[in-house]
Amino acid sequence: MAIQEIALDLDLSVGVFKDTIYQAQKLKLRELSQDADGNSIYPGNGSWESTPFRIQDKIASFKGVAASVDIAGGAAYKIYWSTSEDGFEWGAYEEILADVTAPKSPAKYAKVKIEIVAEKEYSNFYIDEFNQKGKYSNPFIESESGSLGLKKIYQLNMERASDTPTGMVLRQKVENTKFKKLDRIRVSKG
Repeated sequence: MAIQEIALDLDLSVGVFKDTIYQAQKLKLRELSQDADGNSIYPGNGSWESTPFRIQDKIASFKGVAASVDIAGGAAYKIYWSTSEDGFEWGAYEEILADVTAPKSPAKYAKVKIEIVAEKEYSNFYIDEFNQKGKYSNPFIESESGSLGLKKIYQLNMERASDTPTGMVLRQKVENTKFKKLDRIRVSKG
């Protein structure tokens, strides 16, 4: 029996995409956003899984599987394959290496999975100067000092509860749902 190489072209436009897209005849990671310099930001990794395809008509037995891939950009990738007799129960994915992978017994169906890992690079992000009055209207945030932070000092208007011969009693209700804890209460003469 003669051994013959058979090329199977995979349609990368159909399948299961996880943080990947098929664009301009290429499978690539989807763009999440852009940094301050206009460079694209991608997820750390993503994958694509083919739809099952019938191989029994094309191949009588396997010696191994190899892959030919054109790479553009700095991402790394791994290619896996799995086989099935009925198209429902699948064996574990095995990585397709540069050399021929371990032989598998003949099967009716196969599918391929490609994992892409993004190249790590530094990005620039610019943050607001936080010195514009009234830009952040949340009553619990403070930004007038040039940095964004939680407000720590609150001015509360006290209610006059009653008058006494030596002064007056003021009162202010503080709901425990608005504050996690109170460090101190200071009353100034007014």
